[in-house]
Amino acid sequence: MLTAAVCAPIVGGQTRGLGRISFPTSGPSNAQAAFLRGVALLHNFEYDDAIDAFRDAQRLAPLFAMAYWGEAMCYNQPLWYNENVGKARAALGRLGPTREARAAKIPTARERGYLDAVEWLFGDGDRPARIRAYADRMAALSADYPADDEAALFSALASLASIPEGQRNADVSLKAGAIASSVLKKNPQHPGAAHYALHAYDDGENNRLGLEAARIYASIAPRSSHALHMPSHGFLPLGMWDEAVASDEASWAASVAWVRRTGRTAAQQDFHSLSWLHYEYLQQGRFGKSREAADLVQRALDAMPVGGRQTPPGGAHHVESEIGRGYGAMSLRNELAAMRARYVVESRDWPSMKGQKTFDNIDELFALGLSSVALGDRARAETALEHLRQAASAPDRDAAEIASIMSDQLAGLQQFASGSRDAALRTLARAVEAEARRPRPIARPYPIKPANELYGEILLAAGDASGAMAQFKAALGRTPRRAASLLGLAAAASVAGARAECAGAAREFLQVWHLADPGRPEIADVKRWLEAASR
Repeated sequence: MLTAAVCAPIVGGQTRGLGRISFPTSGPSNAQAAFLRGVALLHNFEYDDAIDAFRDAQRLAPLFAMAYWGEAMCYNQPLWYNENVGKARAALGRLGPTREARAAKIPTARERGYLDAVEWLFGDGDRPARIRAYADRMAALSADYPADDEAALFSALASLASIPEGQRNADVSLKAGAIASSVLKKNPQHPGAAHYALHAYDDGENNRLGLEAARIYASIAPRSSHALHMPSHGFLPLGMWDEAVASDEASWAASVAWVRRTGRTAAQQDFHSLSWLHYEYLQQGRFGKSREAADLVQRALDAMPVGGRQTPPGGAHHVESEIGRGYGAMSLRNELAAMRARYVVESRDWPSMKGQKTFDNIDELFALGLSSVALGDRARAETALEHLRQAASAPDRDAAEIASIMSDQLAGLQQFASGSRDAALRTLARAVEAEARRPRPIARPYPIKPANELYGEILLAAGDASGAMAQFKAALGRTPRRAASLLGLAAAASVAGARAECAGAAREFLQVWHLADPGRPEIADVKRWLEAASR
């Protein structure tokens, strides 16, 4: 049996911490280490490096069929809904010109099963049909070889990939999570087991089931940016801010190191983990750190020439991504706009948007609207509301729902600011009802200001402290340990005379903000309420 801890010098003297897998094959011994490294990288979704490893195995053993299977697998990023069928077929074509010719070069039935499954994945038909066919064949392969953990895990991943983008299927996810968790129990260093368990339980409802995998995965693949980010999928939805920050700080640093090591551009850094880190800093009250994160995005944008392609360091030595990995100017602008919007909403730094008349996405538009109301700029607030209402008729149902909730939130704030208290409360209650029909957030909340939280703040301002408490509790039920909701609950409970609840929320807020920027007025307010509640 071919078994290895893929953390020894394998290719070019590099040491890779990628976890431990067992994948017996009929391949020659001189190519086994490169093949194992490729599979471990594949499990970590480090597709570019995995392609290099599988090609190393092919060079060492040109007839090693599973090395071509591995490269083809890298051109399907199942949970990123991205594929390159042409490159996958080209990789398989180097093994043999036809499916039959390729199968004839494989000496074992088990390995023929792996190749047959990937032939269906990149065969004829549209993507959903090919994904279903692949998932069916991987399930059959796993059933035929129940001791093969790799077959079980790739089958679990295939079933997760069969869930359409933007949808959730608890039955499929929980079954996949159970498979991954069972493998993880047998092999606590398996990168795929930890990784797929996290994805399976990342549904807003079952994240606690993935906590063990999150804690394990944070340590077994220290040079994989994606592996280091994935634990935050378990930590962030539960409000475990310190753990989430540690995960995404490590992920961002690993992606920066990868770009430098491989000669790629800064556009191929992991701005996804950076955007999560930005939000996590905000929840910790570390507004200075959140601005630093946004500055990194701005610098990457500034380095891009007109047209959105970044000039690579070292000119011709720049290495392009095999899988289309990287951010263009438009996606970076969108990410930066979302960061700016969340910063303004969480910090309430309304003056920072004074006079701003443009926006790059709906989050920034919403923040512009909120800042306009706060600054008394009714005309600009009306313009923002008009744009939000237009966005609420978008063909994308999810985007339209979010825009509709945001437009009710902004309209309610305007009504309250103009003295129409009852109308404002009705409008904000409608936003709450609409958001309640949506599933719980998987990660950062959308809309960027939870409707319950905003409604609670307005109820408190209107003198209904008890009603505000109920809204803040509802907000915390959807987004645990959100700083603004804890702050609001402490404030409302203080006004309502609910001492125990005030003290509990105040203590938890101070714990969440234990690394907060010094001098923030929120800290002084919470300490005052806590002292009063403790008398």
